[in-house]
Amino acid sequence: MSGLRQGCFALLVLLSPGFTAQAEELQSQRPHVYAFDQPQLLATQRTFGVGNAVTLLGEACAAEAKAADSYAEWGEINQPVLEQMTIALAEHYRIPGQSEDLQKRVAQAMHLKTSLTLSDAALADACASLPQTLALPNMNLHMRYQAVLKEVSHPDYLKFQHPKPRQNVTGDPVEPQSRPDATTDD
Repeated sequence: MSGLRQGCFALLVLLSPGFTAQAEELQSQRPHVYAFDQPQLLATQRTFGVGNAVTLLGEACAAEAKAADSYAEWGEINQPVLEQMTIALAEHYRIPGQSEDLQKRVAQAMHLKTSLTLSDAALADACASLPQTLALPNMNLHMRYQAVLKEVSHPDYLKFQHPKPRQNVTGDPVEPQSRPDATTDD
């Protein structure tokens, strides 16, 4: 194909309705940054990330009965919360529409995963532990949001705090264990 034809072909592709709509959406989209100055939005961003990850894993584990059942139970409680967060974040990032893939588009805007690429063994392990994980109280998105909101609303949230010294069961300080230097001997 000649240079002129390639240029015309590329221009036609760029001007196709689907491509131009997508390009316009990307131009009007707000870039992702965590909203440290807006506690409600920051809590929504952080909690959405957890909900998105659970969704991806739940969908990937659909063939495993126990995992699929626990994901379905989790979804009954948490899907409405996740949908509200998705809509709020879509508005924040200026992502138009209420389409089926809105969660995926919000995840993309936030630079989160939109699909999983796990080995078969890693996926099997993740699916086996999914029921226990989803049963944890902090996997309830509403409760997680409230806890994160409380955390990020604290005035000293962004100030560095030195970790407390470790203690043993009797309350005595525990010295960090030194590790032998790594060697490169074969």
